[in-house]
Amino acid sequence: METVPAEEIRGRIEKFQKKIKEKGTDAAIVAQNVDLYYFTGSCQRGYLIVPAQGEPLYLVSKSYERALKESPLSNIRHLQSSRALPQILKETVPGFKKIGLELDVLPAFLYLRFQEMFSPAEIVDISTEIKDLRLIKSPYEIEIIRQGAEISRQMFAAVPRFLKEGKKEIEFAAEVECFMRKRGHQGAIHVRQFNQEVFYGHIMSGENLTRPSFFDSPTGGPGLSPAFPQGPGWKVISRDEVVIVDYVTAYLGYCVDCTRFYSLGDIPSLLQEAHQVALVIQEEIIKTAKPGAICSDIYKQACQMAEKLGFKDYFMGHGADQAKFIGHGVGLELDEMPVLANRQNYPLQAGMVFALEPKMVIPGVGVAGVENTILVTEQGLEKITVIPEEIIPV
Repeated sequence: METVPAEEIRGRIEKFQKKIKEKGTDAAIVAQNVDLYYFTGSCQRGYLIVPAQGEPLYLVSKSYERALKESPLSNIRHLQSSRALPQILKETVPGFKKIGLELDVLPAFLYLRFQEMFSPAEIVDISTEIKDLRLIKSPYEIEIIRQGAEISRQMFAAVPRFLKEGKKEIEFAAEVECFMRKRGHQGAIHVRQFNQEVFYGHIMSGENLTRPSFFDSPTGGPGLSPAFPQGPGWKVISRDEVVIVDYVTAYLGYCVDCTRFYSLGDIPSLLQEAHQVALVIQEEIIKTAKPGAICSDIYKQACQMAEKLGFKDYFMGHGADQAKFIGHGVGLELDEMPVLANRQNYPLQAGMVFALEPKMVIPGVGVAGVENTILVTEQGLEKITVIPEEIIPV
């Protein structure tokens, strides 16, 4: 069983405690599964109490036995009832007056319940501090992401074996997904933003390429029904169509996001031109962006290039359905920091990992572009997903 090294967890806790102190908070209570995993190495149901100083306490309601095996933390207790939390918190952090919670993801019901349970203590949001910590990946995390990128590379190389004229999109998708699962894809992909869900990603063909959805992405797809309206549908893949494979590899918790295009026959000349423009935008960003570059400036640069090259109206979507970013952080969740978008006025730093995805959506014609998972190094941007980027004929 893969477990997170004790020194990795210890380093994360120490950095978190520093942020708790800087915020003037007595302790933080972590409840969300992904954050629990980040700080404990386990996401068994419960709460992690992290005092500003001293040893953290992981309270587990289910499964306590698994948490003992999975987490390197030494202070793990079985939580019989959440009603015991106030007393346990008093014993762990005597005289607490200010408690940090993940208010970006905590349900209002739980927030109001905690507010009553911990009264008269003040409750503050600690989610920004957590996201800031997770923004910079450690060498341990980067190595896992590289391993996920290798699974992604193998999958894209295998796509021509599964992509056949006359096959339904969902059948093609199922074969690709089976290939990835056999190599360690965990299945579930975590998304932090409210009401944003994704299953593996987007595989579409022909007219389905330009169908938008609720998901915050330049592409969408029909899905199998309005109950989950994105991704592959029942459409039969035909000759002279472009097929998109925009799939996330989730390996040992960490996401790798990559997109490639395949053709079954002739490609419209406008789509070929759009694809080349997307590649030019990507390479210019990789060439010019260094640690210290401001995320919003990178987005503006990409938009200016798309306009100059004649694709402003199709860049990252069309009309009201345009996505307002050029890149998004990846890690334990698909929508982490950094975000390359307007008003994201913070600099790139070594250790950040994000998906860079310049894409063109042309109604009635199709979609073109590229997406790679990128590591920010001291020297600049490094592609972690190293896979041929031209539209691949099948």
